[in-house]
Amino acid sequence: MSRKSILLYVLLAAVPAAATPALAEGPGFISGGKLEACVDPTFPPMEFVKTPGQPPVGIDIDVVKALAAHWKVEANITSMDFNGLLPGLESKRCDIVISGALLKPERLEKFSGVPYLKTGVVMIGKAGDTTEYKSYEDFSGKVVAVQTGTSYIELLNKVNDDLAKAGRDKITLQTYPKQTDAIQQVMIGRATGTISQDTEFAYRDLQQPGELKILYAAGAADQYAAYFRKDDADQAAVASAVKALLADGTMKTIAEQWKLPMSTITGVGE
Repeated sequence: MSRKSILLYVLLAAVPAAATPALAEGPGFISGGKLEACVDPTFPPMEFVKTPGQPPVGIDIDVVKALAAHWKVEANITSMDFNGLLPGLESKRCDIVISGALLKPERLEKFSGVPYLKTGVVMIGKAGDTTEYKSYEDFSGKVVAVQTGTSYIELLNKVNDDLAKAGRDKITLQTYPKQTDAIQQVMIGRATGTISQDTEFAYRDLQQPGELKILYAAGAADQYAAYFRKDDADQAAVASAVKALLADGTMKTIAEQWKLPMSTITGVGE
């Protein structure tokens, strides 16, 4: 090696590593500079197709993009039915599911989950319904539309077990692949109500003011969670990123854009 080549080598070796832009420490499931996320775009305002033929929009879409920006990678979003979200995660069709999925112990048995938004379960019905509902049991003998693959089915099945023990008529559950289908059954009078989240009601009331109302609110605070394959390091990385988005005001901006109350981001993860 010539003296000139040796000098050039020494100079290059002396360039500090800090000259390369540092990336935010992200989860190990990110590869190829992309955050692969799966959603079911039928649950406004969490995720839905606003314009046919265009990519989905919504709160969760904004959260996915915010996480990708935090980790300095590109967000790639795949749409599928709600029933296929967690199986798709397991088969590595995607690396994270952020799609209006509640934080549930049974889901945490198989996947890691990090909450990012608070919500509450409600029964949504037509504004003209004058019946007073003080519990799920008060829907005895009525028809309730439910999206398949959701935890609401198990919840109402338990209610039906209690109704049967009490000798009362069960709630008739009509299941639909999309929450938009379930809400439509209420609008046309085929179902008394649909069980969903207060976030959906906020959106429906914004789009169809005065046509719907909350028939019953359970009052329990639930949380939407990001799910991914079990890994302690990834759990810490995602939790850290959500905490950062809450601290820097990103989540507040998303909530305001979609007309959500600030209570949806207060005390997340606590």
